[in-house]
Amino acid sequence: MASTLPLVRIQISVFLISASLISYQLLLVKMFSIQYWYHFAYLIISIALLGFGSSGTCIFLFKRQLKNRFPFVLFICPLLFVVSIWMNLYLNRLIAFNPLMIIWHTQEIIHLLALSLSIFVPFFLGALCIGTTFVAASDHIHTIYFANLTGSGVGSLIVFLFFFHVSPYEIMFIISLITLCAAMVGSTNRMRRGIICVSGIVLIILYVLLFRFLPLPMSNFKDLSQAENLTDAQKEMEVFGPFGLVTVLSSPAYHYLPDLSLKCPYPLPRQKGLFLDGNTVGAINEFTGAIHDIRIMDYRTNALAYKLLDHPEVLIIGGGSGTEILNARYHEAKSISVVEMNDDIVHLMQETYDTFSGNVYTFANTRVFIEDGRGFLQRTRERFDLIHISLLESMGTASAGVYSLNENYLFTTEALTLCLDRLTPGGLLSISTWIKNPPRDTIKLLAMAVESVKRHGDNIPDQSIVMIRSWQTATLLVKNSAFNRNDIWAIREFCKNRLFDISYLPGVDEKETNTFNILEEDFFYHAAISLLSQEREKFYRTYPFYVKPATDDRPFYSHFFKMNMLQEYLSSANRAIIPFLDWGYILVLITACILVVLGMTFILAPLVFALPSRKGLISVLVYFGSLGMAYMFLEISILQQFIRYLYDPVFSASIVIGSFLVYSGIGSLIAGKVSPLKSKYIFWSVLIIGIAGLMFLSVDLWLQQAISGFPMWLRMVSCSLLIAPLAVPMGIPFPSGLSTFTAERDVLIPWAWSINGFFSVIGSSAAVLIAIGCGFKCIIVIALVLYILSAFTFIRLRRNVP
Repeated sequence: MASTLPLVRIQISVFLISASLISYQLLLVKMFSIQYWYHFAYLIISIALLGFGSSGTCIFLFKRQLKNRFPFVLFICPLLFVVSIWMNLYLNRLIAFNPLMIIWHTQEIIHLLALSLSIFVPFFLGALCIGTTFVAASDHIHTIYFANLTGSGVGSLIVFLFFFHVSPYEIMFIISLITLCAAMVGSTNRMRRGIICVSGIVLIILYVLLFRFLPLPMSNFKDLSQAENLTDAQKEMEVFGPFGLVTVLSSPAYHYLPDLSLKCPYPLPRQKGLFLDGNTVGAINEFTGAIHDIRIMDYRTNALAYKLLDHPEVLIIGGGSGTEILNARYHEAKSISVVEMNDDIVHLMQETYDTFSGNVYTFANTRVFIEDGRGFLQRTRERFDLIHISLLESMGTASAGVYSLNENYLFTTEALTLCLDRLTPGGLLSISTWIKNPPRDTIKLLAMAVESVKRHGDNIPDQSIVMIRSWQTATLLVKNSAFNRNDIWAIREFCKNRLFDISYLPGVDEKETNTFNILEEDFFYHAAISLLSQEREKFYRTYPFYVKPATDDRPFYSHFFKMNMLQEYLSSANRAIIPFLDWGYILVLITACILVVLGMTFILAPLVFALPSRKGLISVLVYFGSLGMAYMFLEISILQQFIRYLYDPVFSASIVIGSFLVYSGIGSLIAGKVSPLKSKYIFWSVLIIGIAGLMFLSVDLWLQQAISGFPMWLRMVSCSLLIAPLAVPMGIPFPSGLSTFTAERDVLIPWAWSINGFFSVIGSSAAVLIAIGCGFKCIIVIALVLYILSAFTFIRLRRNVP
């Protein structure tokens, strides 16, 4: 009964609903990063696609009813979508899911399943509305698909802009209003329009009186939740931005300086905690300007580099709370350049806490650059005597391995090599990190340093690397030359006077290590000796954790999990340590398995048993399954690669997702103009995809160099244009496949929709798991192979589905 609605109104409704769906999906990614941790992004993407696939099953089973009541579907689904997203606020608090215990306590899998189902409902409702449109207006599939993709693309761009100025609940409120507008456009009588108006008024009242005052939920295991239990703890500031939720907490009991020596005779200054998404960034130190008040800076592992340099020109990557800036000021650095990508933190430090921190960000010899550290290194041609990279993450998240699937292009072998390129002769690279038990990331960092020195080419690794440790942190020094005798003597005296242990030093004897902060076995020394010898590859194979150097193609610095360790983790003897190991990888693996089971249950099984004819089903399965997985593979891979072009994960996600969807929508519109669509057009589109993908792989490094010096707006435009040759033809095969179903076989339309959604679910989770083992470029190759498979399958699809 689509004829009762003009095509333009249908397109507008689909456009608005699609914009709401993608906006809500991206908002949930951000909110779950606050409530839990970053890798839940993959869970959200998978559940969203599962909702799309399951809606195809519903449409298939109730096709006649939905098609006959199409205007009612366009009215009721958006209304229920609005109700469900606000209900999820309550359900997310009600479901007591603790991801740290997901393997230790099996009931947490049930909680994860319940959480997944609660998130699933809004996406199912939105997708049901869009999928029904394909069936009800099957003569206009290409234009409907165009509205669907462009709506999603525009929605992804707009929601990222909202992150700069609007709180999460305000964004939800705006999404709700957009969805109600979609329902209004699809309404065919006054009563329904009146219901929508009343719903809008009720929503406004509830938001003003209730919703906007709700606090953002947060796991009790996050650092901020723990700090709130301290004496007289209170939140002083809370700012939401594109990089997350920045919080400042004050408490007389709050102290944070993890690399401080146990022998330090001086008291810590008054401190305020600085947190991002509930994880510790650092402590804002009270500083009056009197240098003797910060004498504690001389009793840190991070002070070692200053003992080997005289009034250095310093680059600090990750300014954070300003502790390392104070460290440089105490040691009389000639100039201090600070790179901090989170402008909310910079503004807080330069304005609200400028006086409290002693003008740490605004001192005369201090320059501040608001950009990504890797991007600054790539762009600048300056040379520095010392480059310091701050601690990666809080101890709680480091120990639990919650960032094991977090891509980090600052901690790759290529990035460390770039750091060495930006050092003056004899300059130092200083990196500090937590000590985990058993040791993992410190050893991987050491392996990356060895590889970067070899790539740099001018020095010998065993003469250019030093590592020392305190009781809970380790500091690595890499010199742009060999450490001389005076350096080695100064390092020994520094460690002796501050009770720090030498993990590796040119010419060190094992008896000199592990003397103060004693371990049962000095893993660090033995690892260093192995990594600096010909036994390196054997060490990688035999060490219980994955410690091979991270690279730009596999930028998972915090990933250490090996599959052959899973059985040992689950043994009765080792089960108690599971919460403190790399469960991030395990969680995504379990999530992927759950979603595959749900997909089989809600998508494939009902359709296979209910289809009246099995003719051509294999062709439909292979064609639309290949397209779903290939599209997700390419989108996720390109998104990750473009972070190195834009040096900003937020803008990268915005540009890549938005451009892919809009350009694919344009491709769908172009395909709709070609009638009848022949197999050769599909082959041509796949050929263009293949050429564009292979060209990208071949000129990737050149592109990174070529556009690194562009201003941000020009880099964004360039990246968007680079996506066009790939994304436009990617929008052709899916609607073209749907258009092959004649009126006698249009029952296959919702099944094809479901198949595409099911394999997209698999693709979204599988992409990152494959990337860990093979790299993102391998995923691009796999995607191109899948597109070639779909092109050949299209011939059988046309033959078997007349």
